[in-house]
Amino acid sequence: MKKAMYILATLIPIAVLVSALSIGFAHINSAKAANNVTCTPTGFTRDSLNLTAAVIATNTTISGQVNAAGCNIGIYYGPGFAGKVASAQVFGANYFGIVNNGSKVTITTSQIHDIGENPLNGDQHGVGIYYAFDNPSSGKITNNLVWNYQKGGIVDNSISSATTTVSHNTVIGQGPVTYIAQNGIQIGFGAKATVSNNIVTGNSYSGTNNAASGGILVVGGSCYGGALTIGTKITNNTVVGNDVGIWLSNLDGNDCIPTTTPTNIIVNNNISTNDGVNNVSGNGYPAGYQAGVSDQGDYDQITNNSICGLGYTPVQTPPPYLYFIDVTVTNNPTVTGNTSCLDGSPIPSIYGKAPHIAHHAIAGAIR
Repeated sequence: MKKAMYILATLIPIAVLVSALSIGFAHINSAKAANNVTCTPTGFTRDSLNLTAAVIATNTTISGQVNAAGCNIGIYYGPGFAGKVASAQVFGANYFGIVNNGSKVTITTSQIHDIGENPLNGDQHGVGIYYAFDNPSSGKITNNLVWNYQKGGIVDNSISSATTTVSHNTVIGQGPVTYIAQNGIQIGFGAKATVSNNIVTGNSYSGTNNAASGGILVVGGSCYGGALTIGTKITNNTVVGNDVGIWLSNLDGNDCIPTTTPTNIIVNNNISTNDGVNNVSGNGYPAGYQAGVSDQGDYDQITNNSICGLGYTPVQTPPPYLYFIDVTVTNNPTVTGNTSCLDGSPIPSIYGKAPHIAHHAIAGAIR
């Protein structure tokens, strides 16, 4: 009962927040048309484009409104700087809200929203905050509100040896939507990060393109064309209404099998809940796939999490493939102390037939 009341207490502020955001959209959209912005080439390329930015930052603190309408990026940090984005509102870019490409950047107490095409579509870009893999990047991403993004809320793909802190952010997805598989927070391709005390909601894909969305996603391995992502700590987060609440996917080889290199990811003391069964193609259309926690790796630890909801409650005869915790395709997991957020009772790790391994690879993880 205590856990159920906690979930209710969490969901009410989220509903109020979403309502407040929608009320504010009319003012935000009118501001876009009123402001003039110079879009400057950055030398940072995606999709064979030299992306432009409304602000090219250096060793400074950026605050206030950054209207990036017509630009690819709101705020861009190139290599070699130490900067900060604080109490800013960044919106209107179609590729990225804020990019850290090789600097040490703190992003805090800011709002990043309306990042993507207008209207949002299925193109695989539109990320609120992006720490790029191109150059070693580091810093802290804390106490931000990210919403109305096309592909991803917060993405850390940095190859830096430093650990990025991603904490106390609220990330709100569009889902369920048919046009794109969004992800809330992604740590990928060898990045080092701690992900704690975030609220991530509404990343849900209801289309037919063999994909599912993740609330908090860890991705890596040669299957995806990058390094394994090892040692990520995911603790004390609340993830609500995502196809897969917390998704660990370190896959190797052309066959995309779970790596046998220890990944040692810790998933501890999180709340993952979903009351909807919306995904229809995560295991190959028309078979949906949803899980409170899903693990593909080696020696990952899934402990003391609270998971519940119709969207994660297994059915006797899949599809859809629904799991509280899915460890059907992984190596040497530790799964202990996990309970239902409804009544505190222990929950099983797996149930029923395992999904086809080919469909465990995550479609459209941002590189």
